[in-house]
Amino acid sequence: MDILSITMIFFSLLFLIFIIKLIRNATFTLEHSLMWLGIGIIMLVFSVFPGIPEKFSELLGFETMSNFLLVMAVLFSLIQLIIFTKHITKQSNDIKTLVQEVSILKEKIERKDK
Repeated sequence: MDILSITMIFFSLLFLIFIIKLIRNATFTLEHSLMWLGIGIIMLVFSVFPGIPEKFSELLGFETMSNFLLVMAVLFSLIQLIIFTKHITKQSNDIKTLVQEVSILKEKIERKDK
């Protein structure tokens, strides 16, 4: 095992420990924590068995494994952006609904007081 493999294993384990700490501190929701744990495990598996991403890159027709990994990272980032945009839109709609409901309730209370 060369120094690059050992370094990648070390950083993959460090990433997994970081994610586990964030989960224990309830920083992530279950949905997001499972996704990040999956990414950490994939990183660790790819670090221990570098032949796996090489095989995938060959199967999908990439000339180098680095191009394959870069495309996968970009796709993952795009998926994350779509998921976060979905959450932000839902929260914005919920906030708008709550503000409207509170305004209606305030108006009703003010009418009762008069």
